[in-house]
Amino acid sequence: MTPAVAAILDGMPEPSDLRLHRVDGRDVIMVGSRVLFDYDAADVAMRNLALAVLRRLGFPGWRVAAVLGLTENYVATLHRAALRQGPAALTGPGRRGAPGKLTDADWDRAAAWRAQDVPDAEVGRRLGVAHTTVARRLGPRAGQRGPAAPQADLLFTEPAPGPGAEPDGGHEPEPAPAPIAEPEPGLAGAEPGPARAAGLLAAGARIIDGQVTSRYAGAMLLHAFGARAGAGDILAAAAGTEENGGRFADVALLSATSTGFALGAATLKQFKHLTAAAAGPLAGMTALPDLRTLRPRLAAIADGTDPLELQAMFASAMLEADPVTSGVYYVDDHFVPYTGAKPVGKGWNNKRGKAEKGRADTHVTAHDGRAVCFVTGEPSGLTVTLPKALAELKRAAPPGTAIMLGFDRGGAYGQVFKHCRDEGAHWVTYRRAPLAVPRCLPVLTTITVNGKRRQAAWAEETVQLKDYGQARQLTLFEHGQVALQVLTSDFDACPAEILAWLKSRWREENFLKYASDNYGIDKICDYIAAVEANTKVIGNPARKAANARLRQAEKALAAAREDMAAMLADPAIPPPPRTRS
Repeated sequence: MTPAVAAILDGMPEPSDLRLHRVDGRDVIMVGSRVLFDYDAADVAMRNLALAVLRRLGFPGWRVAAVLGLTENYVATLHRAALRQGPAALTGPGRRGAPGKLTDADWDRAAAWRAQDVPDAEVGRRLGVAHTTVARRLGPRAGQRGPAAPQADLLFTEPAPGPGAEPDGGHEPEPAPAPIAEPEPGLAGAEPGPARAAGLLAAGARIIDGQVTSRYAGAMLLHAFGARAGAGDILAAAAGTEENGGRFADVALLSATSTGFALGAATLKQFKHLTAAAAGPLAGMTALPDLRTLRPRLAAIADGTDPLELQAMFASAMLEADPVTSGVYYVDDHFVPYTGAKPVGKGWNNKRGKAEKGRADTHVTAHDGRAVCFVTGEPSGLTVTLPKALAELKRAAPPGTAIMLGFDRGGAYGQVFKHCRDEGAHWVTYRRAPLAVPRCLPVLTTITVNGKRRQAAWAEETVQLKDYGQARQLTLFEHGQVALQVLTSDFDACPAEILAWLKSRWREENFLKYASDNYGIDKICDYIAAVEANTKVIGNPARKAANARLRQAEKALAAAREDMAAMLADPAIPPPPRTRS
């Protein structure tokens, strides 16, 4: 600015427009005379952070897009991602963009790693490129004819690096190559077929030695519980053997999937929000598999697995490792709505207060709130689903274990009580309205609940239930009035203990609530629905209309008879004259 121009502008306010200056390969974003951002022009991550900050400062999206040379849609997309996920959405590995350029020194290191028999997938992960790029640049391996063999069937792959991802360039020490796992016993010397070769390549992504840093290291506590419950044997049974199409790396794949769900992902799609390099070591892998690997392989494992048998195995191992000492289990239904076009049954959705299409899952939880088993089917009620749930529970519980089922009024029917008695299981529930008048005076006593002493008043008696027989009834009083009545088949347990068991049934409700929020149990995981013949009796509209007409005719006839009777009984009306024949 010349002295003349400075003298003319003396006393004028500073300009407040947003500007971008590019000087010597650096981008400088200014507002007036103040510098807000100064970063390398090739640093896309810093550009994205500047974009998000400018939008939060109140600059419109069209202005930010014009200054940075981007489209308004791209600015809006990054701004929404920053609001939802924070800075990780702008700098994480999931952002799109071209990878950084590699130097000749980087490719020299890649050739040295390949000489050490490091797989191309691992070399690509260290360089931040795809394994196909490594194969094209370095050519076929020694002893391999023609172009490099495709590795599309790799079990463990890495997502493409984010924008601005540059190689270390010597600034940080290069991590030691991960040791390659030895072939498993019994598989050495076998001919590497397609599935076998994929498994051998995947073995290079397993961690067998060294120390790994992970932001999810706290999730390693899961292995303590998994070891007690025999999770390794269960996952191995799910993966299958090599004869039926299984791979020895499938156990690690299933372990990684379980870990991802434990970290809060409700669906497989949410796995992309996890840091692959930090979540993979929890399952013994250098990186978490991406969705292109997880979905087809898990589908193949699921097709060759009996889910009910697998569930029974896990529940049995869990109850054997940590048994339910009280023997109390809670049962309740959970409605899952369905919005597809398949002809499925309808049920009552308590969340929306209306009937909707969907399915009903009946969950069984232990006294301490642990999930044990579940059954699924068309929406019905506990009178239909509870016997099926009891059968699954008896498969999971150790032989000879005492079982007491706790459920709400939805299953308080004689046929349910009788089924529990026939199966050798006790039950406890609330009495359905109207409540019976107690025949005994209440007893006032002091009980201890969660370490606190309180007074309770109840009356105990034996009642006769329809379609069942004799049962024990406890009537709880509060402020001199009947609060609730409890029915049970256990005549020996302490009344206070029975009331505590039924009160703890809210652990089932809490399980359904938090499992829906954190594990997506109310999400349809498979949209494949088979059309089957429905044998339910449906209404006949013609029959209903005929019955309605018949009822109207009967009402009209009854009214005519009443009018005739009233006329004959009235003395003011002379009787009809008699005629001789």
